[in-house]
Formats: sequence, C-alpha cells, structure tokens
Amino acid sequence: MSTESSRPPLSFWLARKNRPEEVGTVVVGGGVVGLATAYWLSKLGEVPWILEAEHLAFGASGRNAGYLLTGTAEPFVRLAGTIGREQALRFWEISRRNRELLRSEVLDAGRVDCEFLPEGSYMASLDEPERLEELEASFEELSQAGFEMEWKNAAQVRAESGCPILGGAIFQRQDGGLDPARFCRGLAALSGAQIRQGSRVRALSPDGDAVRVEGDGFDLRARRVVVALNAFVPTLLPSLAGKVWPVRGQMMATAPAARSLRGVWYIDDGFEYARQLSDGTFLLGGCRREAMEEEVGFMAAPTARIQGALDDYRQRAFPAFAELPVLRRWAGTMAFTEDGLPLVGEVPDVPGAVYAAGFNGHGMSLGFVYGKHLAERALGRPAEPLF
Repeated sequence: MSTESSRPPLSFWLARKNRPEEVGTVVVGGGVVGLATAYWLSKLGEVPWILEAEHLAFGASGRNAGYLLTGTAEPFVRLAGTIGREQALRFWEISRRNRELLRSEVLDAGRVDCEFLPEGSYMASLDEPERLEELEASFEELSQAGFEMEWKNAAQVRAESGCPILGGAIFQRQDGGLDPARFCRGLAALSGAQIRQGSRVRALSPDGDAVRVEGDGFDLRARRVVVALNAFVPTLLPSLAGKVWPVRGQMMATAPAARSLRGVWYIDDGFEYARQLSDGTFLLGGCRREAMEEEVGFMAAPTARIQGALDDYRQRAFPAFAELPVLRRWAGTMAFTEDGLPLVGEVPDVPGAVYAAGFNGHGMSLGFVYGKHLAERALGRPAEPLF
C-alpha cells in the first residue's frame, strides 16, 4: 500500500535533523489499535503523539467492512482443535469484552459519529451437512460456556438474508456494523493526541533511559513507544518478519437500494462477508479462495480475478443486489499469524517500546481491548491480561 516509490527524494534541508525533541509517549500507527491505545493513554492521563506514515485509517482499519463481531470467523470447534479449547474460549471472551467496552465507552453514548448499527451479526454456513454440523456444535459449546447467541435454521437465515445458498447461522444480537474510517477519526479526536500524519518512522533505538524515534524530517526522544503497525510491523521491526505476514482482502460497494439486509454477515468461515448500510449501499467482500496464492503482499489494489469472483458471487448469493451498479472496488492488507492469534510484546533490544500486530482480520473485534492493554503496559500499570 506504500506510495513511497512515487514521491521525489527529500532535499538536504527537509531530511536534516535537529537535536531530538523530547516527548512523552509516541504511538506509531494511526489505525484502530494505535488510536485505541491513544484513547486509553489519554484516559490514564498521558496525551500521546501519534505518528502515521500516511493518514489515519489508511491501512486495513479504513478498508474493512466495519464489523464489530464477537468471536472468530471460523467455527469455534475448529478453532479449539487448532489452538486448544481454553485458548479458543479466551479469544471469544476477549472479543466479547472488546465489544462491551467499545459500546459502553464510545458507541452507545454516541461519542463518535460512525453510523453504528447494532443489528447483530450472523456467522452463516453454506447448506452443506458437514459444515452445518460443525457450526451447530460450535453454537452448543459456546451457549453452554455462557455466550449469548441464537441459532437460526436454514429457513430463517434465507428469509433474513435473501441468500439461497445458506443453511444455518449463529446470531449474536449485541454485535453490529459501523463506518471504520469515521470511527478511527472520531477516536483520534477523543484521545486529544498530537497527530502527525505523513510521518513515517524509519528506526527505533535505545537512547539512555528513552527511545529514539527517527523518521523523514523528524527526530524524537520518547519516554516510551507503542508500535501498532499490524501487517507493516516487519518494516520497522525486522525480527517479526515471517511471524506476521500480509494478506490482501478485496471489497466492492454498490449504489443504494431498498434496505432489506439487516445485520453484518460472515459467510463460509468469513471468506465472504456482506452488509447493507443505512442508506441502502450494499457491501460485499471476500472470494480470496479463488486466488489464495495471489492474495498476499502489501499491494492494496483490487484485481480483476477477485473482483470478477465477487461479481459472480453477488449474482449467485445475493440476487436482490445483483443488478446494482458498482460504485467502488478496493483492497486492503490484513496481517496473519501462524496460530491466528495476535502477537504482543516488548520490542527486542529497545527497552521502553512495546508492540502489537497480526490481528488476522479481527482488528475491530480485538483492537479496543488490545489498545487498553498496550496503554497500561506502556505506562507500567497492571495490564488487562490477554492470551
């Protein structure tokens, strides 16, 4: 997603650095996690600096479907088989905590105008016996574990979605959808942070009892640093290369139509996802399975192959929206990890710097709680436990 190659080189004067400016806490990255960190830092009495290479929500935070979900896209029983039942339950608990905290702190109070629609979420399965059994077994386990949800059978799901290929779904009434870019900008305003857009950090290094933060045309000496670059974290922290890798997701938006689709829809393990905004705009994303080997890397540009697959999918799965003109097509870069869990820790060899990255497409579902954890950790407070 970088546009560096199209920019002219800096002059000697613009690149020249003065003595490092002394600052308090610096957050590197202006996406959901970085802005959530800034919000919690401010609540704890520390107004931070935010350094963003492009503009707020430039990356995945402003390119996703805007889902505030509880849990993961894949069925719980499969996740438990991969990372263990205790860790899988912990993931669901953290995402539920994230939803409750975000709603109580920001959304339900109307503190940010981001078109929040609390109409619930659907984790829907295709009408295939094996997949339906897996999803229904997940519903039973999660219900017994105390998660508030409903099971929707095929007739209910098809009536509520207008999608003829679905067979059943888990419905969570407290979830919803929002405008992620407006949310990010609103969270930045609530934080009161000193925001420096167009400020790409090139290096972090220890400097006595502080952290040296160097970039194009600036040089800071910060008491502490939080790195929240998600997929782009290896560009600043090379030790995380191979542990966090970029994966592309693609979407489209149509012209508005009569509103018939409520809630946010995750379909077929989240490989497809759809929602309709309050103005009738229909959003559709996914179809990455059509070209898994190609949908990697940092280039956030839509491709004819995946966009064509989205067009075909819209015809087959959402016939009510099939003939609407497409107003915009786009892509974004997600960050994946081997076990599907985010990474969080101390920056190697840079005391006073912490990071979080690798949210596997669940940045909105985890980012507010992770921001709280990072803020507490950066300030040396008891931090809310994660995994």
